[in-house]
Amino acid sequence: MTDDASTGGPSSEVDRATSHSDTYSDRAYTWLSRNGIYVWAGISVVAIALAALAVPILAFGSLAAIGGEGSILAGGTAIVLFCTVLLLGLAVVLLSYAYLEVDRRGIPFVGDRSTRTLAYDSIRTIETVAAGTFIGGLLTMVGLAVSVGNVPTILSVTVLAAAIGLPVTVLVHAAGRFVLFVVDAS
Repeated sequence: MTDDASTGGPSSEVDRATSHSDTYSDRAYTWLSRNGIYVWAGISVVAIALAALAVPILAFGSLAAIGGEGSILAGGTAIVLFCTVLLLGLAVVLLSYAYLEVDRRGIPFVGDRSTRTLAYDSIRTIETVAAGTFIGGLLTMVGLAVSVGNVPTILSVTVLAAAIGLPVTVLVHAAGRFVLFVVDAS
């Protein structure tokens, strides 16, 4: 009788629900810790390739639009929009992982003072700041465009710098992880 009471009561359902959410966030953190850099690097490479493709298309499309042909410019704009959506997804995932990481490991730069830990904490901090600047800047730009009808140039430049810096820092992080893999393997 005590076995039934200990396994079937309401408290065990609460325990299962609580452990389920902890288990889910633990699994997400573990998966992102092991595999996230590969996904982030892939998204970064695609975003950089699309941006490199969009620049000449936008340049030629703007010249063609002067003559009345706007389809090239529209195609370049669609590529930039897709690139922006990719970067937004990357930024959201990086910010989510930063939250999970702070929840699990604590704030950066308080652990041991090894070179690897300092390098990791530094690159993760730069990635997180770039992701937050990109998302916050885009939201501010949209809010200002809707409410005032004008976006300050400095805000546009800041968002552009964050959009360029975000995939670059992710690729630097991936390169550092690869170098550590090679060094540890030898």
